[in-house]
Formats: sequence, structure tokens, C-alpha cells
Amino acid sequence: MDGALLIDKPKGITSTEVVERVKEKLKARKAGHTGTLDPIATGLLIILINKATRFSQFFIGMPKTYRFTVKFGAETDTYDAQGKVVETYEGELNCDKLKEVLNEFRGEILQTPPPFSAKKIKGRRAYELARKGKKVELKPVKITVYSLELLSCNPREKEAEFLAEISSGGYVRSLAYDIGKKLGIGGYMKELRRLKIDEISVEEAVSLEEFLSSENPEEYVLPVDTLFRVIPEVRLNTFEAGKILQGKRILIKNYDYEGLVKIYEDSKFIGIGELKGGVLSPKRLLV
Repeated sequence: MDGALLIDKPKGITSTEVVERVKEKLKARKAGHTGTLDPIATGLLIILINKATRFSQFFIGMPKTYRFTVKFGAETDTYDAQGKVVETYEGELNCDKLKEVLNEFRGEILQTPPPFSAKKIKGRRAYELARKGKKVELKPVKITVYSLELLSCNPREKEAEFLAEISSGGYVRSLAYDIGKKLGIGGYMKELRRLKIDEISVEEAVSLEEFLSSENPEEYVLPVDTLFRVIPEVRLNTFEAGKILQGKRILIKNYDYEGLVKIYEDSKFIGIGELKGGVLSPKRLLV
């Protein structure tokens, strides 16, 4: 059984724990998620099963959509509600000023990852150093904030809710921290829910509780190719597919498109390839 599972992750559990429970329930040989959600977060988690784990790289690079709440007036060491408060501010939350500030966080921006993150510094995870009280200096990275919308603003509670679509490599915690800094009143991420990965919605997911209590958990496992929704497909005959399965490139006629494609032998999905200059090269194969 090879495929993908869409789980609506509950709060208070790590992504790795979800994977282990799914793997045990399905009695799978291999399983892995395509992008971590912190314990504080809920929402869409894509788990790849067995041979489908070969395609994880394509999901990791997809943009992600989040709904999140920022608590202003303080900063924490983790940039979220689970951390220790390290700074407090007396200033008020001005909703008009907040709307203006958001313009600076749309499009291509430089963002510094949180000190408590999985980024590596000389071979060690940043969070390992941060937990030991060591100074963590991470370099800013270029990310894209495709959209950032203010859903609500509550000056009395010093809270605001946002909807954002962010490129791979972006941290909502850092976004919350940076917005607070720009306002001059500090801020940290209070809540986070992942709504979408590319065109895949959390509304399609099953809750972890429902999945684990199911007598037929296999029914929730989807063919992995059904999740590549914006990638066009190329259908090959048996001879052409045989060449691709041997790792060879083949010429493809009547295709002006260049980029990643789903490869099928007749109606059977066999992998992901890349079309360039009329030449199809295999990238990852299912068989």
C-alpha cells in the first residue's frame, strides 16, 4: 500500500508523533510527513506512506496557507505562546497602524528564522543550542509572502488574527515577531492553523482521532498523484515508459510546456519527471 494520508493534526502533539501513530495503525514499512507543524499548531499534515515517501521533496516546496493569531505587548524566546516571556511593552495596539505595517510584509521579504527552530548552525539544530542558553545567530533568508490579510483586530485584548499564504521556508512565528517589532509593541504567535498546502485543503483531511478509531484506515489513503493538482500529466506507451523506468530520457513531441509533469503508463501513475526542450527526464519514480 503506497499513497498519501491527509490528517487534521490536533493541538498538543508533535508531527513526528502523528506519523508514528499512523505508521503503526497502517502497519506501514515507511511513513513521513511533508512539513512540520509545531505542537501548538493544528491543521493539515500530509503523511506519505511506503513508496510514496519518495515524493516528499515536491510537497515540501509547496506554498502553505495559515490562519494565525498574534498576541501583542510581549515577546517570548520561542516567538510563540509556549515560550518564556523575555520582554513586555506598554504601548497600545493601533489597528490602522497595523494595517499599514502589513504592507511591508507582503511579497518577497528577508526573514530570520526563530532561534528555536530546526535550522542548522555548524551541523547542530538551532533549538538544541537555544535550549542550552547559547546565543543563536541565524542568517535571514529570502521568502515570499504571497498574501497577508488582517481578519480581525482587538485593541482591548491586544490581539489580531491573520490569513497568510507563505512560500516554503517561511516561519509564521517569525512573521508574528517581526510585525510586533515593527509596531514597537512586541508580539508572539498565540495560535496557528494550517489551512492549505498548495491546492490541498484541510477540509479534505480526516481528524487523527477518527483515523485511529477506524476499522478500515486504508480507506483514507489516497493515490499520491491525486495531490499534484497543478502539475500537468504526460501519458506514455509501454515502450516509452520502459525507458523512463530505466532512468533514461526520452523525446516528447507536441508539448510546449516546460517543468515538472506527472508521468503515466497509459492510466498508471509511475512518477514525476521534468520536461525541458522536448526531452522528458525522470525525477522520482513510484515503481
